[in-house]
Amino acid sequence: MNHKAFTESLNASVSEEEALKSFKEKEYQKYTRLYEDKRIENYFHFMVASILMTHHKRYRDNTVESPYRFKSPESMKTKFDDYSSSITINPNENGNPNFSMKEIKDAFAMKIISYKIPPIFYSSDPEIMQLINEKVENHKLLGEMQEFESRLIEDEYSTPKKYKYDCTKYEYFNNCKVLLNKILTLVDPNATNLINYYNKQISNVDNCINFIVAANAAQSPIDKDDLSNKKINFFEILDDFTSRIHDKLDLAILTKQVESLFSDNPVFEKLHISLDPKIKKKRTEDGFVANFIYICTPFGKIECQLQPKHEYEEGNYGYAAHTKLTGKAIRPLEIPSIDDKEKINAFVQKVKQISPKSYLARIDSTEQDRVVTQQFSDYQNYKNLTSQVTKGDPCEKYLLNYFGRLYAIQSQIFQSRENSLGFVEDDIENYINSAELSQLIEEYSQDYTK
Repeated sequence: MNHKAFTESLNASVSEEEALKSFKEKEYQKYTRLYEDKRIENYFHFMVASILMTHHKRYRDNTVESPYRFKSPESMKTKFDDYSSSITINPNENGNPNFSMKEIKDAFAMKIISYKIPPIFYSSDPEIMQLINEKVENHKLLGEMQEFESRLIEDEYSTPKKYKYDCTKYEYFNNCKVLLNKILTLVDPNATNLINYYNKQISNVDNCINFIVAANAAQSPIDKDDLSNKKINFFEILDDFTSRIHDKLDLAILTKQVESLFSDNPVFEKLHISLDPKIKKKRTEDGFVANFIYICTPFGKIECQLQPKHEYEEGNYGYAAHTKLTGKAIRPLEIPSIDDKEKINAFVQKVKQISPKSYLARIDSTEQDRVVTQQFSDYQNYKNLTSQVTKGDPCEKYLLNYFGRLYAIQSQIFQSRENSLGFVEDDIENYINSAELSQLIEEYSQDYTK
């Protein structure tokens, strides 16, 4: 290669490197802008309120809430660095480098949680009808087990509970096994860790049954030790079964309801939002269950997670708790002394870096057709991030103590306070026809649709 060709090659290389750097900076700005530009943040508040309001007006007897958040700066930077490490480079028609990278769909993310779906006994939808029939069969068993429970508890409303011992040891442990086997039919096949957990419980029950049979005690009445057994407890197993009965049906109904909101919706059209037809069903080894839909907005696709109440709680504090996932556990920060202003400032800044900006939108129970959005404080954002551990985890007690100490001095550390926003139909109507929205779309939307 002659000197001229080498120089041209070197210049092209430098040019591509500079172009790549410029591309990364512009892409990163797209995502950080979501929580730096208050107009964009305001847009998402109205978008969530509009979705909840539409659902409420169409399905009034159903209760749903929407927790949503903007990704924390630290988490955003980590994900961006990961995604930008595999940028594809292809020359365009002019021979210049053309860059593309995987879209981050959870810079802003929301959930829709069903808290109450009225009883349903028939549907013309075959999928829903099949789940209704399954639930009817489970309710039949539930009734039988609640009747059996009445032979164990004298008064279920007394505190402490007054037990009675009106069954045999074999009946007691066998009904524990019946319930555990039934729970296994409600657990997704992909939840291998959760299935193993229940199989271990079944094995414990089998060992108990084998032991009492060998000791000729199968027909003996149960006693206090049987009912206080920590490994095998009928009441806890029954509660677990009861909480899972509605999950499959409620999730299927919620998913179909939310999909229906995007059909011929003039409010959504003015907000420039639509639904990606693909639905992602996430089922993990630990039993996490959710359906993910993706909403197309002027600021890219966003992730919306659909869950019934029980599965939502399982994902926060139950067996499928989020902090069990690799890289999701958060190490609590050292609580600063209230006399050390420098350490307090560093503590608050670090909290802002690692904590998402979180909100909770719901229909106002005291005012008809009004969406109330709760804006959490920095303290609560940090607590929401850090305190989600599996029930019984060794860290659970430590974190309760940690946040008890932090709560006592939170007003001396954090300046932000919880706040609330209110949205009625007129607010939404005024916003979708406002100059602010049209200017925002015109100014930014091209950056996110390229």
